Amino acid sequence: MGNLSLLLVDDEKPLLALLRKYLERGGYAVDVAETAQDALTKCRQSPCPFHVVVLDLNLPDMPGAQLLPLLLAADARLKVLISSGTPFSSDVLPAEQRSRVSSILKPYMPAELQEAMHSLAPMARGASV
Repeated sequence: MGNLSLLLVDDEKPLLALLRKYLERGGYAVDVAETAQDALTKCRQSPCPFHVVVLDLNLPDMPGAQLLPLLLAADARLKVLISSGTPFSSDVLPAEQRSRVSSILKPYMPAELQEAMHSLAPMARGASV
């Protein structure tokens, strides 16, 4: 059920390691970033190598809410799943970006993250990268 290329952006190293291991076992291509700057650098490659970015709102170098529009601008096909202990509503975004952003509230089980990613990017089910 993999075939999604993911970037996990969070400064919690144990969480990144757990999610990466779980998702890679599921057949996903997973990369990680612990800072906003690292995430931007990885997403601004041409073409962007990710289908979905899983983004925490609390990062050490830039708030996730500030990083979000920069990620969306990096590639028009990129989807972002906000993963935070703080509720997030895509209603604050411009209408044309709302379908590209969803959220999941921490704490969650890895399987819940997987389902949220596929709800956001259903075209990636069975697709090859």
